[in-house]
Amino acid sequence: MVRRKLPSLLRGAYNVIQANAPGAQQRAPVQLGAAALQQHQQQPSHLEQVRGKAQAAATATRSQSIPTLSIPVADIKTDLYGAVSAVNENDVVQEGVFENVDGKRQEDGRYARFTEEISAFIPKDRQYTDPVRTFAYGTDASFYRLNPKLVVKVHNEEEIRRIAPIAKKHGVPITFRAAGTSLSGQAVTDSVLLKLSHTGKNFRNYKVHGDGSLITVEPGLIGGEVNRILANHAKVNKLPIQYKIGPDPSSIDSSMIGGIVSNNSSGMCCGVSQNTYHTLKDMRVVFVDGTVLDTADPKSCESFMQTHKELCDGVVDIARRVQSDQQLTSLIRRKFAIKCTTGYSLNALVDFPLDNPIEIIKHLMIGSEGTFGFVSQATYNTVPEWPHKASAFILFPDVRAACEAASVLRNETAVDAVELFDRASLRECEADENMTRLMPEITGADPMAASLLIECRGQTDEALQERIDEVQRSLARSKLPLGAKAKDPKMVEDYKFYRDMKDAKVFWDFRKGLIPIVGGARERGTSMLIEDVACPVDKLGDMMIDLIEMFKNYGYDDASCFGHALEGNLHLVFSQGFRNKAEVQRFADMMEEMCYIVATKNSGSLKGEHGTGRNMAPFVEMEWGTKAYELMWELKHLFDPTMTINPGVVLNRDPDLHMKNLKTAPAASPIVDRCIECGFCESNCPSKDLSLTPRQRITVFREMHRLNTLPNPSPVEKERYQQMKEAYEYDGLDTCAADGMCQEKCPVKINTGDLVKQIRSDQMTSEGRASAVATWMANHFNVINSGVPRVLDTISFFHSILGPKPLQFISSWLNKMSNHMIPEWNPYLPKGASPLKAPLPPAPAPASRIPRKVVYLPSCVTRMMGPSASDTEKESVHDKLMSLFAKAGYEVIIPKEVDSQCCGMIFNSRGFKDAAASKGAALQKALLSASEDGKLPIVVDTSPCLSQIKASISEPQLRFALYEPVEFIRHFLVDKLEFEKVRDTVAIHVPCSSKKMGIEDAFTMLAGMCAHEVVPTGVPCCGMAGDRGLRYPELTGSSLQHMNLPKDCKDGYSTSRTCEMSLSNHAGINFRGMVYLIDEATKAKKVADSSAHAA
Repeated sequence: MVRRKLPSLLRGAYNVIQANAPGAQQRAPVQLGAAALQQHQQQPSHLEQVRGKAQAAATATRSQSIPTLSIPVADIKTDLYGAVSAVNENDVVQEGVFENVDGKRQEDGRYARFTEEISAFIPKDRQYTDPVRTFAYGTDASFYRLNPKLVVKVHNEEEIRRIAPIAKKHGVPITFRAAGTSLSGQAVTDSVLLKLSHTGKNFRNYKVHGDGSLITVEPGLIGGEVNRILANHAKVNKLPIQYKIGPDPSSIDSSMIGGIVSNNSSGMCCGVSQNTYHTLKDMRVVFVDGTVLDTADPKSCESFMQTHKELCDGVVDIARRVQSDQQLTSLIRRKFAIKCTTGYSLNALVDFPLDNPIEIIKHLMIGSEGTFGFVSQATYNTVPEWPHKASAFILFPDVRAACEAASVLRNETAVDAVELFDRASLRECEADENMTRLMPEITGADPMAASLLIECRGQTDEALQERIDEVQRSLARSKLPLGAKAKDPKMVEDYKFYRDMKDAKVFWDFRKGLIPIVGGARERGTSMLIEDVACPVDKLGDMMIDLIEMFKNYGYDDASCFGHALEGNLHLVFSQGFRNKAEVQRFADMMEEMCYIVATKNSGSLKGEHGTGRNMAPFVEMEWGTKAYELMWELKHLFDPTMTINPGVVLNRDPDLHMKNLKTAPAASPIVDRCIECGFCESNCPSKDLSLTPRQRITVFREMHRLNTLPNPSPVEKERYQQMKEAYEYDGLDTCAADGMCQEKCPVKINTGDLVKQIRSDQMTSEGRASAVATWMANHFNVINSGVPRVLDTISFFHSILGPKPLQFISSWLNKMSNHMIPEWNPYLPKGASPLKAPLPPAPAPASRIPRKVVYLPSCVTRMMGPSASDTEKESVHDKLMSLFAKAGYEVIIPKEVDSQCCGMIFNSRGFKDAAASKGAALQKALLSASEDGKLPIVVDTSPCLSQIKASISEPQLRFALYEPVEFIRHFLVDKLEFEKVRDTVAIHVPCSSKKMGIEDAFTMLAGMCAHEVVPTGVPCCGMAGDRGLRYPELTGSSLQHMNLPKDCKDGYSTSRTCEMSLSNHAGINFRGMVYLIDEATKAKKVADSSAHAA
């Protein structure tokens, strides 16, 4: 392929800097076609005029001002890892010859020498070269695939400090990886990946300073975690102002500080002024030679300027040249007036004086994507999180009107956030029940309709109302058309500003998940691509119409354009296959035209906030011009002269880089085919520090499926598949809790646990003996029910006689010998449960009161397992719940043959679907009979069991009759009991199933009625998964290492007996059912309330 001719047609940005030179008023307007020019200039007098016929305008504009741009793709190739690349004449790879270029980093002995040297301080169990871990850990959210030769889990700054100079010495490129949510290919490598995420408590330290207006954090903390830390600091210390970090990317609950700093991430509300560049106070940086610079320490800064005089002088020299070049300075200031993460942060060269090289270096590090050094610590100046907020979702009949409204709001108001949705995005809204509930007019909107999601904030309610009034006045004065349909115009007052956060959250949650949601709706077998562009807000309408028409011309019928309208920042999301040369050619042509539209025609940023990565590296010169581009190369050579740190990212001389190592997404299973590998799920996964995350399970499963379905696999591919299959058994299947918490974070609601259960089920179909045993157990469950308590009591007896060490040793040995079939003992293993007693008749009730009846299903877990031997409580869960029913005057009905009943989870989680179905059907029949066909409420005392029952029943009337204990007490018993606070501090753990049912607030409320302080465990999932945590104790150990309870907390409560065992073992305190706490803290009301809830 030929080198793109940058100086002529495509260079763009530098060619218009004269407009910003001294004396120039403004840049010459973009030349529009006649129809577009008329629409652009005309002041609308009524609705039909303003709508403007956007399609015709776009067509006229394109025909006169957008050239045909194409670089022919000669051929494509697929590598060993399934990545597709356009091929050119320079892509010859010589076996055993190392070249520091993607795809050509061959082992010539350097990697062996590097590995040997780092093994002196990095243990082998943190070095990964196997096909599963390298493929899984090498995956990020971008559409690029490079497979690392070695992945190292690093634990601290000191290890980075020692590794970097070793890598430099041996010429081994290294890439740093945090959460892997970046989208431009900046965090992938085929060399050595240094992984700081999912390494336990490492890189997760923080310090809140004073009132919270300053916080120091390490790179392994998730952005949303930092905000919750700040919120808790304000709450605990009763501070008048709550703070948050400035950057607020839509991935804030998944992306980590390391990536937020390295990409200069911004987001929906922070704009330019609150991004990391403008809010970071100090940092610690590890450079390629192992030197650490702490910009908050004057001694460190002084020492650095002496030991790295050449670097400091070089940076100052470049800054001096830039500051003396008025045209270049003007270009830089204009570029960074809007969002721009294309190339390096050249604004650092003009924003700070020449006598302060440390400040320049510090800000150059921001947005450098790990190519200048490693940021091991960052101190942020935080921003206020005002408590009063309101959001409105305002619809417009066409895109241009929405964009003009955004410009009005930017120029005339102090609005806090304005998000733009195009018609394709609104179609996704139509499929969202909550969105259509709040905004029914979305359905059937005009073909070019658009919307603005507007948020106003205030320190007080009065200040908030002033902001709202200001927005409404400005939009009314603009006389822009409102409403989803031009024929049905609306007034600005028709659009409510929602102050209730439950309603406003519907809008913002949808917006945060829009990129993955649109990507999840793509054609099976295609990848989701996302481009991230920006332009001056007054050009947003023109650029957006051009881009919509571009997508239409290239056949991207599913493309969506949406983003941060207040900053002129658009996200372009579309599906793209890389299955043949024609698809790669289409992608190449579209990229050329898109870059022309954005950078040349509209003087915009090819990357507004997602970083340059590999995706835009070939186009940096096009956007910035040759002079600025070469300055960037000078900076790279100053910071990393040996090209050791993340080479090929941000800057790359290969004009076809964006068409190489393209990640495919082969269809493998309908359960997970919609996955876009965004990584949002990972923070909820209990095995993330141990083995694989949901994203990683899916991507490895896809690769195994691809390898297994190759028509003519090579011997290498056959061997690779076999190795992956064997490793996946533990990494992918055995250590998956299959609890579905990943689904809660997944924007397209994929439950990776369902995939794992399906694989287990498929495996069991060939295991006739195991299936027969499962069927026998299901048919004779009463035997299991009566036998388990005796076994538990026997084990408890031997514990009292022998002590813990022999039991621990013997059970651990048996666990290994049985391939994890026999559970490991721990000191909090329960004794057998007490026998279930027949319900007592209810106390006499006033004749005027409706009789209170409830069906109580004690789960098989609570029928078998009582408290642990060390617990001061001796009664079982069913005893406590019966006590609460009696206090509230309820008649209790126990389903028939309860000793034989089971929800089926124990079978379903292991893949025995037939056995699970038979138990579920039998239980459904018993519950229908006991509840009079669902007329009576049914309480199931174990939350996971209730979740399983709800998922398996076929009778809808039962679904609405089922309650777990906390939910039932909240709705039916609170008004019938008197509460007293009986504890100072208690911990609560809301099981995964309860979180999924949305009853976390009820947990906190009831615990708060019984104790003065309530502390959540902060762990999304304990990893117990029935008995899996006993059979694989490392799973719960990995998950619960993040539990951090106060020292004065002596009790913990939950609603899952198995989870409570695991929580107790790792917290060192007894966790038990919430009903224990509530029973202790309550007594029956003295006077019955005649208006009490009827059952």
